[in-house]
Amino acid sequence: MPETRPYRRVLALIGFDANDALVARKAATLAHLNHAELDFLHLIAPDALLDGGYAGGSPRATAREFEQAALRRLRFLAAQCGAGEAQCHAVYGPRRQGFAHHLEARDAELVVTAEPVFCPAGAYDLLVLGRKKPRRARRVLNLLWNVVAPARAIARI
Repeated sequence: MPETRPYRRVLALIGFDANDALVARKAATLAHLNHAELDFLHLIAPDALLDGGYAGGSPRATAREFEQAALRRLRFLAAQCGAGEAQCHAVYGPRRQGFAHHLEARDAELVVTAEPVFCPAGAYDLLVLGRKKPRRARRVLNLLWNVVAPARAIARI
């Protein structure tokens, strides 16, 4: 069996959702174990609703403001999970293109994400994480029990 080589660069694709801490911690752990560089990336999709209403006066100025705000959040997340050495990147524009461009520029070997939809096939490994969703069956059984238990109590009377 061939020997696996350690990763040199780990990329955490951060979506600013409920999975951020999980993705950031896992990527930081894998980067630490492999003595690899760690990148945090947030992709900002253009908002068609802003057409004509850009806060900075122009589309490019607004894009820069969105990127700066995202970078502040990424740095805060990196500090929270003990990955202060992580390089943070925010890209405004079409998400798939931004992801492909970042991969090309940074040459990541492992991508850790909770949403693989922006990850086209390439020469990197992909680790998709997510929180376990509450089991619907358990919720349905609890609801049924709340209905059945009072009915059984009334039947005994």
